[in-house]
Amino acid sequence: MMIRSALQSVLPSSFASSSSSSSVASTNHRIVRAAAHPNPSLYDVVDEEKMLSESTFPIKPNELIELTKENLRKGFANIDLSEDFEFIGPVVGPLSKETFVNAVAGFELAEGFPDMKSQFHHFRVDPFETNRVWFQNRTVGTHTGVLAGNIQPTGKKVECPPQALSLTFNEKGEVTKITVGVVMDRTLGNTGGLGGVFGLFYAVGAGLPFPEAQPWKKSKRYRFFTLLGNLASKMKK
Repeated sequence: MMIRSALQSVLPSSFASSSSSSSVASTNHRIVRAAAHPNPSLYDVVDEEKMLSESTFPIKPNELIELTKENLRKGFANIDLSEDFEFIGPVVGPLSKETFVNAVAGFELAEGFPDMKSQFHHFRVDPFETNRVWFQNRTVGTHTGVLAGNIQPTGKKVECPPQALSLTFNEKGEVTKITVGVVMDRTLGNTGGLGGVFGLFYAVGAGLPFPEAQPWKKSKRYRFFTLLGNLASKMKK
């Protein structure tokens, strides 16, 4: 509603008038039930079990999950990576195998957080990419050691928000891709809503000096757009 109002306030009248019928429906809070919706597939729920059973990937789902757990127990720097491996975060990467391994070692997380627990959980195979395992973590740890070689201990306990991660495998069981750091609820934890190492650094007062490593905040354009929407809504009352 707010976005539609803002759009109608800034777009030419021809665009605004073309969406008048949907505006009326929204204003009257008309609810369209799934069964009566012109596109019922909008609410479709796939049959995950059937999709997984039809997978042609040679490593079965249960085996993939166990393989994922085995790799995680080795530590990210020791995972069995393929030569064409890529590491991808929300704003980092793709990184090659060599670059990734060197980066992981350079952060010295084990030294900075000797009691760190990743708390990996909710492992499942993607029914659309049956060579990929998704899982989550809720990392906690206390900064009692030197981090990244020069960040002195603060004694702060870090609680990261839940994050989504994945490992993708080839037919030989090697990891071809790792994705990490996708925050699922930025209101949780004390990392400013940041995931991955950005969140850890920020929580101990050593946030990296660029916007992507700082807590999210509205841009000036977004604030202006929101203001337009609020004003448009008030004018219609």
